[in-house]
Amino acid sequence: MKTQLKTICASSLALLGAVACSPKVAKQVVPVGSVLANEVDSAAYVLGFVNGDGFRRSISDLPGDSLSKDLILEGFSAGMKEQNERFKLEDAQKFLQDYIKKIQERELQELKHRNDSALLANKTKEGVKTTESGLQYRVLRPATGIKPMVQDTVVVDYVGRTIDGKEFDSSYKRGQSATFSLLQVIPGWTEGICLMEKGAKYEFYIPASLAYGERGAGRDIAPHSTLIFEVELHEIKPYVEPTPAEEPKAVAPNAKKAKRSSGRKK
Repeated sequence: MKTQLKTICASSLALLGAVACSPKVAKQVVPVGSVLANEVDSAAYVLGFVNGDGFRRSISDLPGDSLSKDLILEGFSAGMKEQNERFKLEDAQKFLQDYIKKIQERELQELKHRNDSALLANKTKEGVKTTESGLQYRVLRPATGIKPMVQDTVVVDYVGRTIDGKEFDSSYKRGQSATFSLLQVIPGWTEGICLMEKGAKYEFYIPASLAYGERGAGRDIAPHSTLIFEVELHEIKPYVEPTPAEEPKAVAPNAKKAKRSSGRKK
């Protein structure tokens, strides 16, 4: 979301700057279906058409209240004609930046509230347990046996969703189990998998504080997202302490010669 907002804001500010630097353009009414007089006129029209279409698409993704196209066209026309009775360019740029920032902050708070509410609602469901860190889990298929340690590597199958049911990752769809070191995954995974026995299947509700926090991850995981995982633990590969490489022992030159000579067959 942050990247999208920055892109829209940058495009809008660039357009404001370009308009301010543009020379005055005489108004020309072109009847529908008519052919423009020459290539220069055609280029001018196409420039306006292409940029107008692109700008229309960009503002359609702008969060917050819908913007009036009539007022956008009025502002665009005022900029082209250098009619700055309402805004100076610098004031307009600052206003747009502040507007984007306010919308972004408001939507982030709404996202956080929605995800926190989902955790509170899930907490009361039958069979759901909550750890001290806030991780919620439910046993879908119990098992008996050993549990992995934090440093172990595990082989699992899983599917991950957001609270609105959108699936963002699945080893089942890839047709191949995943192998992870528990030191290389999000904290909610590390804690959750260590609760499982080999052969068990659990459902985890992982709060954003144990996942990707206020930053999110890519396009699929928004900031403040609670993540829901169903995980099957197939195999545990215990951590093995790496053996330090032995340093070669220093050998005196005479000893080397003696060693070589003693190895010869006679």
